[in-house]
Amino acid sequence: MDCPGSRSPPGAAGTDRIRCLRIGPGSGRCSGISCVPRCSPCCTAALASYFVGERSDAVIIASIVGLSVGLGFVNEYRAEKAAEALHSQIRHQTVVVRDGRRSVTDVVDLVPGDVVDLKLGDLVPADIRMLHVTGMEADEAILTGESAPVEKTTGSVPENAPLAELASCALMGTVVHAGSGQGVVVATGARTEFGKIAAGLRTHQLDTEFQVGLRRFSMLLVYVAAALTTSIFAINVVLHKPIMEALLFSLAIAVGILLSCSRPWSPAAWQPGRGG
Repeated sequence: MDCPGSRSPPGAAGTDRIRCLRIGPGSGRCSGISCVPRCSPCCTAALASYFVGERSDAVIIASIVGLSVGLGFVNEYRAEKAAEALHSQIRHQTVVVRDGRRSVTDVVDLVPGDVVDLKLGDLVPADIRMLHVTGMEADEAILTGESAPVEKTTGSVPENAPLAELASCALMGTVVHAGSGQGVVVATGARTEFGKIAAGLRTHQLDTEFQVGLRRFSMLLVYVAAALTTSIFAINVVLHKPIMEALLFSLAIAVGILLSCSRPWSPAAWQPGRGG
């Protein structure tokens, strides 16, 4: 059995540029901008002010909401761009044999079928099926938790063998601990074993106790705001106050409470991985 995902024979790198365009770069990263302001009460207050004739109040509230949303978006956008700039400065290169010639290539340009040389200290850039080894050992603790280096061979391994028993494969993210070797790339980026693990963590990320506590605290404040808003509105109605004034006053209380806890206490603002 070859490495998981192996489908490309050695020497298939003659059309590497075409396949790179089709398959995509050999490494990737997650990015996203999250802007989740709690502006529903503010919008409701603005609409209510507009319909009762308080146009100036509606404009002021809408301006504050727009400014808050705009500042939040700009800050997160700038943070994302700064992370991307830092990421672009990190370059990893490897020695690739293409059409019988050795050249130094960026790891993001690797495609299945490329033949890669590995030596002591190299970070394995993709899932590689070893063709030749010279006393090669790899540190695979990042994938398997195994503290001792694993000796690499060119022999076959049993079908459905676990990662720790893939002796004929050098897996992406591991480090060459000793010796050297040469092999053919069989998977890159998210198609590697390392990439699959990273994708799994991205799609199902467990909350920390800190995040759970923040979420509970935020929900408590939401309940308090709802209770106060309802109570104040009911009391004003019982006291025969104008209904619209009572509604606006209640919404003002809710807005003040929710905005005071929306940033930075919102659990969404503390999610790891934002901005790279």
